Amino acid sequence: MIVLGRVGAVAFSAVAMLALLLGLAAAALGRPDRLVAYLAVAVVCAFAVGWLMRRDVRRRRAEEALLPPERRPARRVPRSPISFPLRETAVAFAVWYAVVLAVDRVVTGTTTFFTLAAVAPFAAFMLTALTVAGRHMAFRLTAEEAEGEPGPK
Repeated sequence: MIVLGRVGAVAFSAVAMLALLLGLAAAALGRPDRLVAYLAVAVVCAFAVGWLMRRDVRRRRAEEALLPPERRPARRVPRSPISFPLRETAVAFAVWYAVVLAVDRVVTGTTTFFTLAAVAPFAAFMLTALTVAGRHMAFRLTAEEAEGEPGPK
């Protein structure tokens, strides 16, 4: 019965995604009647998935309550909130902005207003986001390893 509920949830999810994709096709082809039908199927499937998953969670909690306390799974302790390093982010953005301008100058031989106002800020933002996210993940993983917690698998 457990497997049947999970398979049902996956199947209903697949049907809902298919209905959404067909709904997009119906909207593109100008068929609002079919769009409404596909959206209705997607909503019904979403409610079915929610019902099946809630039933599974209730069953799992009931089984855990029957176990003796020493055999119950340990309660998960939430992580501490992430503090965002504004100063380091601003410095990283400025450095990446300068790097983008230097690369543009070397490649094209000139720097245009479009590069200054559009290309460099966008590239600097993307590179800064990757730098800050990568740095955060590296330090979070090493901190977890230092505390003895297993990292993500």
